This record gives sequence, C-alpha cells and structure tokens, in this order.
Amino acid sequence: MSTVLIAGAGPIGSTLSRRMAADGHDVVLVSRSGRGPAHPGVRRVALDAGAPDMVELAQGCHVLVNAINLPYHRWATDWPPLHRNLMLAAERGGAPLALIGNFYTYPADVVMSPDVAMDPPTRKGAVRARMWEELLAAQAAGRLRAMELRASDYIGPAALETENAHGGRRLVGPVLAGRRAWVVGDPDAPHVWTSVDDIARTAATLVLDDRAWGRAWHVPNAEPRSIRQLAADVARVGGAPEPRVSGYPRWLLAVMGLADARLREVLEMRYQFDRPFLSDDSETTTVFGLTATPWQQTIEETVAAARRDPSPAAA
Repeated sequence: MSTVLIAGAGPIGSTLSRRMAADGHDVVLVSRSGRGPAHPGVRRVALDAGAPDMVELAQGCHVLVNAINLPYHRWATDWPPLHRNLMLAAERGGAPLALIGNFYTYPADVVMSPDVAMDPPTRKGAVRARMWEELLAAQAAGRLRAMELRASDYIGPAALETENAHGGRRLVGPVLAGRRAWVVGDPDAPHVWTSVDDIARTAATLVLDDRAWGRAWHVPNAEPRSIRQLAADVARVGGAPEPRVSGYPRWLLAVMGLADARLREVLEMRYQFDRPFLSDDSETTTVFGLTATPWQQTIEETVAAARRDPSPAAA
C-alpha cells in the first residue's frame, strides 16, 4: 500500500482521505487547522501547505494531492507561492503531484474536454491555467510527474459542508424549507455538476494508475441539469413544495459586492451559469471504466444529509 499526502481538508480532501484510508493506504492530511476525518488510517497534520516544513513532510510519500480550495479573492496572491511549494515538495520527495482542478481554464461556450486548449476568460481562470502550465513545464524538465483532475461545481452530501457550493446549502436549504432560492445566473441554463464522491473516487483510482500521469482528465459527471431542474429534483425527493428559483439581478450582485470581496469575485464567474456549461468526460470512462454516480442516488443522499443536519454550513 501507498503513503498518500493530501493537502486540504475541505470536502474533497476529507472525502478522498476517507476513501484511500478505507482502501488500506496510509494517508497524511494537511491543513492549517489540522482538521479532517477521524480514521485510524488518516494522520491529520496542522500545517500551512506553503510552509517549508511541507517539503520535509513529503519525504517518503508515494503521491501528493493538492486538494486545497482557496477563497476566490485570495487566488491571485496566495495560489502562486502555495502551488510552487507543493511542486517543490513533490520534486524533493520524488513523488508525483496530482492537482484537483476545475473548468475555469477553458474558453466560454464550448463543450469542455481535456483536448480543448486553455483560454481562460477570467482572472481566476488565468491563475489556474498558469498552475497547470508550471506543472507541465516541470514535468517536461524531468523534475516531477503531474496530472490534473478537472471537475465542475460540487454536488452531493459533502457539498453541504461549504457555503460556496452553488449546488449546496445555498440552494438545498431554501428548497427543502419551501422558501425562494436565489441563485447566480440563468436558472434554466444546462450545467454539469460533479459529485464530490466521484471526485474522490476518480482521484483514488487515477493517482495509483501509471496511465493517468502526464496530462489532465475530467471527473465523470451526470447528465447536465439546470439549477431549476436540480432544485426540482431536491424538492421531489425531499417532499417539498414545487421550488421557487430566481436569479440575482446582475446590478444587485454588483451592489452586494461593494461590501463583500467574495461576491465581487463571483460576478466574474457568472458566465458559467448564464449559458450552457457542458463537459465531455467520456475519455475517463473509456480508459478507466469510471462513471458518474447515478443522479437519483446523489440527490437522495444529499437530501438525507441535509435533513440530518439542517444548520447552515460554516463559512
């Protein structure tokens, strides 16, 4: 079995830690707070992944996974040094580095696939594109091996753990309570959603498969569903009234963003919800035999988790 070093104890890092520990691997989970799942196979370490000690911690590990999710307004300043320190840790430790990424690097209005050239339409997308370019350059120079696993907006029980998930509590809570749900963008635009469990399952499979290294892959997604369709699915499974879903007017988001840096950053990403946001993950299915969790199962598990803990997620 392998020793896996995972940076980031959010929904993805914690879910991946549990999965890999259950498969018998030794997992070292790093976060500033030292939090994470209480599992005998998971060693939780309180450490800033950008600190020099991260390089020492990586010694002897077989795989490094960057599952950190920084707040939007800190991407431009915090990602570059953090990312480069993780690259250094991988290089010095002789372990490959897997980056849990997203679809921000792709141009708008295309069916996204790993073969589509990066052309990010936003500042945050440019940050993520540079991260992947740096990994590819280091790989070409023989310094390390890399891969990126790209996923869409979170869905599933673990998505309820963060206030930032468009398919999490900010939608599920009001729908189950019979209140109007306010969302970003066009509620009727088709959108792909990625189960956090599927991100963890894909990562757990690919980081241990030599065929996966050296390139980017897409995590399998269920068929596209608009936010309104997602809300209707939650209401149906949860026995709630027909949902009322409305998009925030752009001017209102702009006004709200004057007092909240995070909301200002959300405005830049609105293009992902104003029109179809579609992904092709067929290559991952063909090569590794992975498919998305059935949509009905994901919705049922999400509703059950929300019923067990109806309190708002911590920011």
